[in-house]
Amino acid sequence: MAKVTDIFVNGSMGNVIFYRRMGTQCARIKRTHIRHSLSMKIRSMNFGIAARAGKALRSGLIPCMPLATDRSMQSRFSGAIAKWLGVSAINELPPTDAVPFVSNMEFTKGQPVSERFHVPLTISLPEENLVTIIVDPFVPSKDIAAPAGTGMVTLVISVAGCLMKTGEPCGNETHTIDILYTDTPVDARLLEFHVDTPQQSLVVAAARLIYKRFEYNMWVEMKKEAFMPAGVFYAAYLG
Repeated sequence: MAKVTDIFVNGSMGNVIFYRRMGTQCARIKRTHIRHSLSMKIRSMNFGIAARAGKALRSGLIPCMPLATDRSMQSRFSGAIAKWLGVSAINELPPTDAVPFVSNMEFTKGQPVSERFHVPLTISLPEENLVTIIVDPFVPSKDIAAPAGTGMVTLVISVAGCLMKTGEPCGNETHTIDILYTDTPVDARLLEFHVDTPQQSLVVAAARLIYKRFEYNMWVEMKKEAFMPAGVFYAAYLG
């Protein structure tokens, strides 16, 4: 770094830039070429891949997103995919049924779904293009944490997939279960989701609880954000 002590010129002359820094007159050489490492190139490419995948998956998971247009949530979702990809090339990613950063991503800022819905969900891919989820038997008033006045809880589960290389959607499906908030036991349920499961695809399952109270002879949804638990509970990469 050079320091000019007498006459000072603002701006650039040739490949030299003159500027002030904290009251000091300085000059530096322009950088004419920046070399990007291979890891930097892969990370940059993966940001684009994550953005496309995030958009495709959000499209299929909208029923489980109370605030689907929230830009912050959208960025966090794509960011979680980017963190998982890191500096790994798509062709080198190992298959996993617990994708880091994505498999426990919350869509809202209240309590996580897992802290309000204490019922095991068993997910599997028994055959090509089929995802199954078993909801274990439970007692609503015991196994679901709900705000005062709740008379019914709607459980929404969505499954969506996309090809990681292109961001092309592989399909999506949603099931909903209306549950009276009582102490009457609810039997186990087997849910089937017909979503394509090709190699190098990311499959994500999300859940949402909708609390309702009975007013004016109808069920009314509670729309306070603290009572909108929603998020991902499963994410698998099919390498």
